Amino acid sequence: MVSNGRFLTIFPKPDCLQLLPDNQLFQIPMYLSVLVGIWPIILTESKWLKKAYRLFATMLYYYYLEYICRAYFQLVLLVRAEHLNLEEILGNLCITLIYTVSMIRLRAFDTQQIKTLFSTIVDAETLILQDPDPEVRKIYLAVVRRNKVSHFVFFICGWMVSFLYFLHPFFMELPTMKVNNETITLKTLPLSTWWPIDVQKHYWTAYCWNVFDGTLGSSFVIDSDMLAFSLVVFAVCRLDILSYRLQRLQLAGGQTSQQVNWENFRNLIVQHQEIIAYVDTFNDGMKYVMLFDFLQCSVQLATITLQLLVMKINFQNVLFVGVFLITMVMRLVIYYFNGNEIIYKSQQLAIDIWMTDWYKQSHNVKHMILFFSIRAQRPLKFLIGPFGVLSLETFITIIKATYSYMMLFVNTSK
Repeated sequence: MVSNGRFLTIFPKPDCLQLLPDNQLFQIPMYLSVLVGIWPIILTESKWLKKAYRLFATMLYYYYLEYICRAYFQLVLLVRAEHLNLEEILGNLCITLIYTVSMIRLRAFDTQQIKTLFSTIVDAETLILQDPDPEVRKIYLAVVRRNKVSHFVFFICGWMVSFLYFLHPFFMELPTMKVNNETITLKTLPLSTWWPIDVQKHYWTAYCWNVFDGTLGSSFVIDSDMLAFSLVVFAVCRLDILSYRLQRLQLAGGQTSQQVNWENFRNLIVQHQEIIAYVDTFNDGMKYVMLFDFLQCSVQLATITLQLLVMKINFQNVLFVGVFLITMVMRLVIYYFNGNEIIYKSQQLAIDIWMTDWYKQSHNVKHMILFFSIRAQRPLKFLIGPFGVLSLETFITIIKATYSYMMLFVNTSK
């Protein structure tokens, strides 16, 4: 029997079954995302198993793409209709934008740059948890716990929104249409999309198909967001650990200790450069994904809120829109708060090193400290395309733009 503190096994797993890395930061989204083929690191040496997983992931991705195309086609039909159905247009636009962003994010996850980040986190966690300093392990595990809590809350809220969407047609006031002097109630589906079949004649077939589409789409959105949260949070964690090590850095005096000081500080510089390289790689692979996410966020939040203006006000509709709005704001807070932490904590490193007794060191050590301080004063940033950064200031800009879109719609519809 073998125990490593996290696992208790009687027999080792065969190589073909060791599919996933042992990683705590990714733990929740990793096990969820592998079910829908979006987890990028499969460890098995079995070529046929890797090919089977790749085929499974490709089939789901292109089915997802086909659904999004049908949703956009339906949006065009709704906009060109003689009588506009504002509630369905807003609902279609809101969901389709979310699904489109997740599709672009999944394509970014499949690039070598982002796969490298996933591998970096898996390898780095192993080294951190083996660190002889218990405080380093404590810092990392505290971040892991906070990350798991945010994942759990986001997961619950995200699937509450999905289930409310699936049940929404049974609680809303259904539209009617006159055919041969007879009033017919038109059944509606949870998600607005074009169908190759007559929905009214084959309603339950279309409904089950629609729920499957929504379940797959929700899985892609929720799981990919949680994976992206972890990518951002890991950089914050590395800065916390580096800041702690700088604060605890003891630069001994004396001629014999200068070489030791030089080696110790050189190791910290290497860690700082690794963090810089991590952020640069993230920006190279994700900045345009974050740009599209930023551009649609204000429209998305506005369409969610505006649905209350065109819906009948009742408990079900308020709960439906309210939970949806809370979930979307929550994901923005996670992204933009942690993005702001990267800016602040990367600059804080210069102060951390200033608080040491650097003035007692040799010329070589002072030279290294000087260049470290200069580099630390240029903050690290997660980019939103070439135009902006993840920060609380950008988050406030999104909220302001949401209000502007809402006022524009209200004034136009008067």
